[in-house]
Amino acid sequence: MSKRAVTAGVVLAFVMPAAIVIAAEGAVGEWEFKSQVPAMTSAATMKINKNAEGKYEGMWSAQWGVSALSDITFENGKLKFVQTSSFGGQEMKTTYAGTIEGGKITGKGQGQWGDFTFEGMLQGEAKSSADAIAGEWQMNVTMPAREFVEKLIITKNAEGTLAGEWKAQRVENTLSDIKFEGGKLTFTRTSKFGDREFTLTFEGTVEGDNIKGVFKSERGEREANATRVTADKAEEGKKAVEGKKAEPNTPAPEKKNPW
Repeated sequence: MSKRAVTAGVVLAFVMPAAIVIAAEGAVGEWEFKSQVPAMTSAATMKINKNAEGKYEGMWSAQWGVSALSDITFENGKLKFVQTSSFGGQEMKTTYAGTIEGGKITGKGQGQWGDFTFEGMLQGEAKSSADAIAGEWQMNVTMPAREFVEKLIITKNAEGTLAGEWKAQRVENTLSDIKFEGGKLTFTRTSKFGDREFTLTFEGTVEGDNIKGVFKSERGEREANATRVTADKAEEGKKAVEGKKAEPNTPAPEKKNPW
């Protein structure tokens, strides 16, 4: 086998890619990608799934054969992994690091034959970032001496952009500038409490069904973490409420402005 042929095979092995499937599954799915080598174009397929322990596993399939992937990580919209090929009894490792966004991955790789760039697409219908973040989230905001449990609802409008609603007792809220890019969720929350109005900005990292982030305002920062409200969790909450004994109605204590 000529050195040029081996080089083409290695390059093919690395033009992999990935795109965003669903936030809950991260990089899980089947990816189709192509690599442009001098005088030729190569194609390959990569499959990533999660095992029973919640760890990523992957297989690489190309013209030169099938191999397992190792050291797969997916954090903050960034996918990294190692692809190992064997040519003539010689083992060669190629590392990949790419950013997943809207059904597409772009990034850089490094192997025995040097550095390279790659891109690829998720096979089938990929969900957009808007689809990935849309839904109902239970948001826990940590304050001094107590924690507030409130509700964040994110929807996608006809134009594909994001809209949101924040539900909290005794406080009127409006969300704006909602963005979800590279695994990061940001938005501005304007709250009215009586005749007072105050503005907070939120920035959080989305990992599956969880968001970890902070609210920032002139008064400082407040930790705010969220969990996606799935059908199963909603049913569990309903049963928990139904299981409680009825209590006499009593006036709710006056709440102070949490901010």
